[in-house]
Amino acid sequence: MERTTVSRRGLIASLAAAGSLSLAACANDTSGGGSAGSASSSGTYRIGVLQLTQHAALDASNEGFIAALDDAGISYEADQQNANNEQSTCTTIASTFANDGVDLILAIGTPAAQACLNATTEIPIVGTAITDFAESGLVESNDAPGGNLTGSSDMTPVADQISLLTQLVPDAAQVGLLYCTAESNSEIQIQMAEEALDDAGLGHERYSFSSTNELQTVVETMVGQVDAVYAPTDNTVAAA
Repeated sequence: MERTTVSRRGLIASLAAAGSLSLAACANDTSGGGSAGSASSSGTYRIGVLQLTQHAALDASNEGFIAALDDAGISYEADQQNANNEQSTCTTIASTFANDGVDLILAIGTPAAQACLNATTEIPIVGTAITDFAESGLVESNDAPGGNLTGSSDMTPVADQISLLTQLVPDAAQVGLLYCTAESNSEIQIQMAEEALDDAGLGHERYSFSSTNELQTVVETMVGQVDAVYAPTDNTVAAA
């Protein structure tokens, strides 16, 4: 495949043109410390990939991003790292990328993006598998993110999902809302689900947990207490 060399701003623009980004491109075009910005002379970009955990949806996001790089004809080396759903590991990996001065960081999952944003305000960050960038404190607004982070949202039609739930389980009176408290995007979707359930006249109760070790106990507690369960796009739930 023919490869091209572009600036950091051009790298973001190329990915946006390839369809991998939905927020506006990063506003700043700065070097990120270390040896970052050397791609223009070497012809190859160094990209750090921080994936929160391994499961099908996040794996697909990773694969899609790499495919977009290939489609854009960009020469790159990707350093693939998985945090195994540990926030401390996210922080360590993000700091390593920042200290190494990579040219771009792909953050898959909200905690991964938060760790990367805490590690650098200069290196461009592309976030994906994130529900609401603004509500998660990652950007100033979803229409004009500003700063050094952009990306794509996986917000689901929560109200439509609740409507589908009532069709699939028409006799449901009480719905359990299952989510991980460590994921801010889950909190956003749970609030939306509660509003939709109130509109539908259904009772609901939150069943939350902070780590996968607690999940089985929480689910067992739900048995016999609810008629249906709603889980948002929660990475911890999906991985477990």
